[in-house]
Amino acid sequence: MSKKQVIGSCLAVIVGIVVALITPPQGLTPPAMYGLGILLWAVTCWMFEVAPDYIIAMAMCTLWVLFQCVPFKTAFATFSDPTWWLLLGAMGMGVAVSKSGLLRRISLRVMRTFPATFNGQVLAMISAGTVIAPLVPSMTVKAAIVAPISMGISDAMGYPRKSRGAGGLFGAMYLGFVLTGPMFISASFIGYMMRGLLPQDIQSQFTWTLWFTASLVWSVVVLILMYIAIRFFYTPKEKDSLPPDYAAKQLAALGPMQRNEKITAAVLIMALLCWMTEALHGIHATVIALSGLVVLLICKVFDRQDFRSGMGWDNMIFIGGIINLGSVLPVLKIDKWIAQMASPVIGPMISNIYLFIVVLCFAIYAIRFILVSFTATTAIFTVLFVPFAQQAGVNPWITGFIVYVSTGIWHVFYQNSTFLTSFYAVEGEMVTHRQMVPLSLAYSAISIAASLLSVPLWRYLGLVP
Repeated sequence: MSKKQVIGSCLAVIVGIVVALITPPQGLTPPAMYGLGILLWAVTCWMFEVAPDYIIAMAMCTLWVLFQCVPFKTAFATFSDPTWWLLLGAMGMGVAVSKSGLLRRISLRVMRTFPATFNGQVLAMISAGTVIAPLVPSMTVKAAIVAPISMGISDAMGYPRKSRGAGGLFGAMYLGFVLTGPMFISASFIGYMMRGLLPQDIQSQFTWTLWFTASLVWSVVVLILMYIAIRFFYTPKEKDSLPPDYAAKQLAALGPMQRNEKITAAVLIMALLCWMTEALHGIHATVIALSGLVVLLICKVFDRQDFRSGMGWDNMIFIGGIINLGSVLPVLKIDKWIAQMASPVIGPMISNIYLFIVVLCFAIYAIRFILVSFTATTAIFTVLFVPFAQQAGVNPWITGFIVYVSTGIWHVFYQNSTFLTSFYAVEGEMVTHRQMVPLSLAYSAISIAASLLSVPLWRYLGLVP
């Protein structure tokens, strides 16, 4: 263990024990204090990266049972919940897309339709990412596959590595394939996780279509203003162009569309259409996702070995453990107690939705310097703000969405695992982290502005009073 991990381990144990042994304040019980102590132990471990996040999540749920805070069925409730199985199906589709090569083919086809100039290829990257976003439920997978494509285009255009032009194409790739994640619930497992943390009536309300509709203003504003930011920060002084037959040659190298690509494309399109029309046919999104996964497995698009090694079971366990917060905290009444304690401060603030958005965004930006887990940050603060939102008549999806979009910054190198995946997918040679920090700062401001501009739409949809 590193020095940081040793310090974190000791601090986590101290924090957990101290909180667990505090005399319960009014509204809480001794089991609740044990549960809160275990949660804070886990959060401290995540902050110091004491152990892999999924191990801490399993330990947290196990300790809740061991110390009799809640029954086993409550501590591990998520693993029998539709949300976890929906994630399983969606992740299986992601494995199929990655293995079949479909994602690369679609990206190149979209890029071929745009001009071979810097501006044209920036727009191509953004457009390709937006088109593909709802089909692949993992921003990390998309970033890992497409980042090398962006470097290939940059090299073909003659841009030196770590130049303005290279930075612009990398930024366009990241905008199109990663920052579009919140636009569609199916674009990332984080979306499914966030919805799974909301009250049951809100979960059933937020179908694929309503999620897309509610996020539309935010998405359009972010895409437009981030495109302008990329042009401002990274447009090269020289006017270079991509060889006109570059995309065609890359597609030719892939050969004709293979059987597995065709099957994967058909499954993805059918799943997307069914998700979009869930309100009409009434088939639950989980059933659709699992049906797609079963078809892919029966057709042997990926095999048993891929199912074992490609599914990201560590992420599945971590997400399941995290979503259990939504079951455990209400049973222990910790969420209501926090709401009562913080109501004098947060209550008046959330009643002014514009002020609340700004304050919450800056709070998450600050927390991300300490709590580096994208998933843990989104989960913990989504759960904590549900009671405040309900008291103010605000749909809890709004607070969850604001937390979700605010976690996407990469101001410092260790802060964003998806950014790191993109960076190392091109072996750290295409851009430097410092080079991309201005785009992260721009995203911070643009995301706040986009959220504020979304309020009239949210009000029209009845999500805010």
